[in-house]
Amino acid sequence: MTRLHRALAVTGAAAATAALSACSFFSPVQTDNKYIPADGVPVQLGVIAGRNLAIVADAAGGPGALTGAVLNQGDAEAVVGFLTREESEAGASVNTRLSLGGRESKPISGVVFEKVTSAPGTMTDIYLVTTEGKQLVSVPVLAPHGFYEELKPKA
Repeated sequence: MTRLHRALAVTGAAAATAALSACSFFSPVQTDNKYIPADGVPVQLGVIAGRNLAIVADAAGGPGALTGAVLNQGDAEAVVGFLTREESEAGASVNTRLSLGGRESKPISGVVFEKVTSAPGTMTDIYLVTTEGKQLVSVPVLAPHGFYEELKPKA
């Protein structure tokens, strides 16, 4: 190989490296962007956090089971409940309460809404209810297929 060929090869390799690395220079690092990596959504009310909240339901107007987890980020014990927007507007009280110790996290189980007004594939509003008040959050309604089939409300 002649000196000219070597010089052209080195120059070409340097140019290709610079051109290809420019792509990453102009693209943001995606892990720096906040996003929700799951099907459910988060909610926060004081020291109580809801994570990956979603409702599993067959159809609009039928029952729906809440899935996700709750986390007490405080040191004192706490009681958490959930209401649909319609239940809250009607003045209903929370039927199923979850007790959490200080710094405790629990998966949500046994929380079933009698009537979910939204169809699978849409969003519906629920309230996270604690002694500090209540926080509205829009959660996805998921069809009971695949993994979610075992989470649907029992007939």
